Amino acid sequence: MEDKEKIKLDKVKIMSNTITGVLTILISVIIIVSFVMVVKPYIENGESSGANSEYMNRIEEALVRIYSNYVDDVDMETLVEGAISGIAKSTEDPYTRYVSQEEYDSMVTSGTEKYGGLGIHITYDEATNGIMILSVMPGSPALEEGIFAGDVIKEVAGIAVDSDNYYDCVDNIKGEENTKVALNIQRGTENFTKEYTRKIVSANNVESKKIEGNIGYIKILSFENNIASQFKIQYDQFRAENVSAIVLDLRNNPGGLLNEAVNIARSILPKGDIVKLVYKNKDDKVYTCDGKNEIDIPLMVLVNGNSASASEILAGAIKDSGKGTLIGNKTYGKGIVQTIEKVTFQGALSITTSKYYTASGIEIHKNGIVPNVEVSLDEEYKNKYYVPENKDFQLQKALEIIKGIK
Repeated sequence: MEDKEKIKLDKVKIMSNTITGVLTILISVIIIVSFVMVVKPYIENGESSGANSEYMNRIEEALVRIYSNYVDDVDMETLVEGAISGIAKSTEDPYTRYVSQEEYDSMVTSGTEKYGGLGIHITYDEATNGIMILSVMPGSPALEEGIFAGDVIKEVAGIAVDSDNYYDCVDNIKGEENTKVALNIQRGTENFTKEYTRKIVSANNVESKKIEGNIGYIKILSFENNIASQFKIQYDQFRAENVSAIVLDLRNNPGGLLNEAVNIARSILPKGDIVKLVYKNKDDKVYTCDGKNEIDIPLMVLVNGNSASASEILAGAIKDSGKGTLIGNKTYGKGIVQTIEKVTFQGALSITTSKYYTASGIEIHKNGIVPNVEVSLDEEYKNKYYVPENKDFQLQKALEIIKGIK
């Protein structure tokens, strides 16, 4: 009887070991298929196959051991995504990261659709470890409820913001119309928590009007939603009305799409270079202007410490060309390019692939663009969206320079 029980136990043990072996093989296949897509470029760059095999083995071993021995059930897909995220995070660049399939699908369809949210332009700010509000959209819930450019969101729905969960926190700010989200906000030395009501937001990224009688004023809030076309429509209308000058306001503009900034530059600048992109493993790329649409009236450009990325490209190109005068404060200094690379497994990788340099050779990242004329606003107006014209010293300086040119 004991022998029969022993045989039975041995069979169970053999079956268990067989199942474990099969699972391990399946897991290994999943890992290898997934990670070979991540390291493929590395392999193609001439690194030894032996070294690659060693790295793959180490990753595979770690995943299999955790999957097999962790006390609770854990999903292999979750482990693989975590491993990929860890690889991206090891660059210590908050913009290089793994993008989930859900977020990637949202990226593909984003840009022109309406959504439930607060209507803010934001970026991750390393200095404060929070979500920096660069600007608020006109007519947005954020504007109505007193959120200002320069505010830093430290917590979203009770979750402290950091570089790891930044994008999750950004997603959590959005939501169904008329629902609320609690934000902890740092404003200077003040810190407070308040619930804000989400509304349907339709991105509005350009405003224009005539000031001082016959001066065209165009404010660009973000380089998205076909902003170059929107800019050109308003710019062409002003030119048809024979405005005497253009004031281009890029203050509190977080940037956006490179091509949008380049296309705007091509609609106003003389012949020459606009911006240079410097890559690691391929030739630099220089965007140029043919000069066929060169502006022939005074151009003033307003910038501040919240003008970032594509804003800095356009501002830098205008300054280097000598066709416009930059007025305000040094820009933010975000001069790197992310490429979203879809992978064969779930999701995509957002990878910082190049740096921006102005035509004059200035590296924008962490340096920013210094204006031709430095002018600051009073502290109480520095980060507000609406500034009374008589208190907007940057705008007043632009008008003063225009009048001096006439």
